[in-house]
Amino acid sequence: MAKVLLVDDEPLLLDAYQRMLRQTAFDCQTLSDSTQVLDYLNQHQVQIVVVDQLMPGLQGSDLLLLLAKEHPAIKRVLISGNLNLVEPVAKAAAHSLLEKPCSKAVLLSTLQALMEQA
Repeated sequence: MAKVLLVDDEPLLLDAYQRMLRQTAFDCQTLSDSTQVLDYLNQHQVQIVVVDQLMPGLQGSDLLLLLAKEHPAIKRVLISGNLNLVEPVAKAAAHSLLEKPCSKAVLLSTLQALMEQA
């Protein structure tokens, strides 16, 4: 079972993502604080990180750039309400981009495609 870490400062969205991934091939963990992700990854095995762009503390694009350097094997997904505002360098650090909100079908197909690339 692939382990996915979902990072968003909106608890209702994290709950929705967890429900979407229930009874699928993905074991879903969540964090609401983007500044805790690197510590979490040093203690847990994760194959995919899905992170929201607009977050307090450390924005999603900045986190993706850090992950690309410190955990390059982890697949990185950026989710944003407006992908046009995301810097090109951050888009390049992502393996996939999702428009917020995304459906269960889109989320699942994105995660499955990333796992097939592994």
